[in-house]
Formats: sequence, C-alpha cells, structure tokens
Amino acid sequence: MNLGVWVRRAAPWLGAAFLVFVLMAPAPAGLSLAGWRTLGITALMGLLWVSESIPFAATALLPLVFFPMFGICGIASAAAPFANPVIFLFLGGILIAQGMERSHIHTRLALCILRLAGTRKSSIVAAFLVASALLSMWINNTAVALLMLPIAISAIRLFRSGNEQGFCAALVLSVAYGSSIGGMATLVGTPSNAILAGFLQESYGIIVGFPLWMALALPVSLILLILAWTVLTQVVFRIDGHVSTGGDFLTVEAKKLPPLGVGGIGVLVVFFVSVALWILRGFFDARLPWLSDAGIAIVGGLALFFLPSGDAQGEALLNAKTLKKIPLDVLLLIGGGLSLAAAMQSSGLAAWIGTFAASLSDLPPLLVLGSVLCAAICLAELTSNTATTAAFLPVVGAVAVGLGHSPMSLSIAVTLASGCGFMLPVSTPPNAIVYGSGHVTLPQMLRAGFLLNLGALLILTLWLGWVVPRLFDF
Repeated sequence: MNLGVWVRRAAPWLGAAFLVFVLMAPAPAGLSLAGWRTLGITALMGLLWVSESIPFAATALLPLVFFPMFGICGIASAAAPFANPVIFLFLGGILIAQGMERSHIHTRLALCILRLAGTRKSSIVAAFLVASALLSMWINNTAVALLMLPIAISAIRLFRSGNEQGFCAALVLSVAYGSSIGGMATLVGTPSNAILAGFLQESYGIIVGFPLWMALALPVSLILLILAWTVLTQVVFRIDGHVSTGGDFLTVEAKKLPPLGVGGIGVLVVFFVSVALWILRGFFDARLPWLSDAGIAIVGGLALFFLPSGDAQGEALLNAKTLKKIPLDVLLLIGGGLSLAAAMQSSGLAAWIGTFAASLSDLPPLLVLGSVLCAAICLAELTSNTATTAAFLPVVGAVAVGLGHSPMSLSIAVTLASGCGFMLPVSTPPNAIVYGSGHVTLPQMLRAGFLLNLGALLILTLWLGWVVPRLFDF
C-alpha cells in the first residue's frame, strides 16, 4: 500500500480522534467552548479536504450537521454562506462558459491564435500557452485542457514532429501550464479565487471585485506565462526551427466547425457585455447601486436560455441538459469553506489563532510571506488548489491579522500559490490529462515544473511583498 492510499485511509480517523478529544477536553485559556469545538471541526474538515478521503462536496456539508449539533451556531447561520453572492458569480460564469462551448467559440479562438503563431516551433508553444490561458480565464481549466490537448496532439502529427520529443513534450505541457496559469487572472477562472472573494467578504467585510482581482492577479499570470514559455522552449527543451504543413492542419480543423450563426454571435455579445460591466461597474455605483458582479453573471447566464442556438432543432443555447452539467460539488465546496470561515470568526477561534502570530512579528515580512507561499506551493503539488485554499484561508487570515496586517495579504498569497502545482501529474487535472497523452514523461514534467515552481515562488514573493503594498492600500 503506497503512501497516498495510507494517508487517505488514516486522515478521517485522525480527524475524528482529534474531534473526540476536543469534545472531551476543556477549552484552552482565552478560547471559548464554541471556538474550541470549531477547532476540532476545522481539523477534521482540513484533513478530509487535503487527503481527499471523501468527495470535497461531502466534507463541505459537515458544518450543516456539526455546527448546530455542538452549539456553535444555528442551522440558518451555518447555511447562510452557501448563498454567498460569490457562489452565484461563479455559477453565472459557468453558464456563460457553457454557452461558449456550445457555440464552439473556444475552438475558434484557439485556431485563430495558432494561425497568428506562424511556423516557428517556439511560437507555436507560445500560442498554445496563450490560447489555454485565455480560455482558462473564463472556462474551467480541466475543460480547457480536454479541449486543447486533442488540438495539440493533432498538431504534433500534422506538423510532422513525431520524432522530436522535446517539441512534443513542450507542446502538451504548454496546455497544462497555460490552463492553470490563466485561471489565476479572473474571479471566475478557478474556484480558489471565488473562495477567496467569498471568504474576505464573509469574514472581514472586504469586497474583492473583478477590477481589483485582475489588477492583483493578471500581472502575475502574464509573468508566469512568459516564465513557462522560457522554461519550456529555452531551458528544459531548447526548441528551435520551423514546422511544416501547419496551414493545412489549421484549415482542416477550421472546416470541421459549424458556422458561427446567431447563437455564436449572441454568446459573444453576452460575454463582452458581461466582462465590460464587471470591469466598469465602479463607474455605475452611484446610479445603479443594485448592480453587482454576481447579478451581472446571473443575468448573462440567464440570457443564454432565451437566445436561439441556430441549430436545426431550434433549441435555445442553454437548456435543461445544461443545468445537469453544472458542477454542484464545486459550488458546495465554496459554500462549505465560507461556512467554516464564518464560524471561525464568530466563535473567536480566528482571533485566538491570531494571538500566536505575535511571535512572528520580529521576523522580516518577506520571510513570513515567502514561507507561506512555499508551504502553499508544496501542498499544491499533492492536493487540489481548491482544497488547499478552503482549508488554509481562515488560518492565514487570522495569522495576518495577528501580525497587524490586512487579511488580504496572506490570503491572496495562499490563493495564488495554490494554483502553482506544476511538477506532478496528480497536482492538477490538466497535468494528469496531458501526462496521460503519453507525449511527456514524468522526469520531463518534474524538471519543467520544478523550475516553474521556483520562479513562481520568487515572482509571488516580490509581487505580493514589495510591489503590491506600494500600489494598493491594504
């Protein structure tokens, strides 16, 4: 039995044993009984999330049972975070993304970028990185990897590069890395970002909208894309030269697509209007105080249920089948993480944890930040980014407050770092998908991912520890 199986089997028992101990032992000095019991539930949920012993969504539902049972809060208070506006923002983004998939806009974008790339191999790797990242900003990164990998494999075959292992590996890795890096840039790009926004609003009353998050995360995403291209084409694989028959490949793939039609045009209108409103909403606050990011997302998603798809059946772009594809487990995960964070605040557990952070106040702030980032990146190699974010945001938020800093500082660090799982196939679904293609070996992924992780650690430390404090008033 390997280590991963042992951890998955042992984690629930360790968490349950600690919870039983908490229920039987008196609360430590300075911590209320509700806070002490919340600590036990937090440890249990954290172990279940990190070990993936049971599905994420099942763990997320535990607050609805344990909080009322142990007198931490009532069922209404425990359930309220499951209706946080950020969840509906993410839901609306999912609906718009499914409309884009239904009308094949994502494939058109990928082929368009490849057409602009030319025939140089390093440029083609850059094109796949950019295409995957742009799509992942609005579509789930797993779906992006599933879309782009077949295109990459077709390119490998039709570019007559089957014997050039370096180019093949770099091309499929660009799909995985672009899918992960692009999701960092927007609030709907990955559940981790939505969890952060909901946590800060639920626990500290801090609202993180689209413009602020893109200002914080988009530069990091762009720099990481450049770093990924450099690592893949100049350091690990040293790719040079041109390919042949690229135009033939793009022409064949383009002919497979149906016409854009009224459905595709409608999706583009809804998408660009939604993005424009998300970015410019601050200018309308005085006249339209009721307008919100979540409201914009839901209106955009609902509009697609009324727009015709343009197919022969005369169906709408989105229908009842679409609703069945909504990842409810992800929405429940966000709600469970927010419910846990709210209980940590209301019970006094977060403040109690923050008191221990005073011992770190003499350390250089960059050292504290770098340590948190390093721990989050290492953990992201073994667990999903959503689990890492949900489990550790309440803790690092309390630590930041205990150090006298805004909870945003370390919370943003954990969220961005949790998306930097580049080394192992188990780190992220895109990594697993491209590794399963057989075009990249584990040593190749380890080498490229290790260098990218080191670069991400340095970039995030400098960006969040030196640049951001000078640009934003936290």
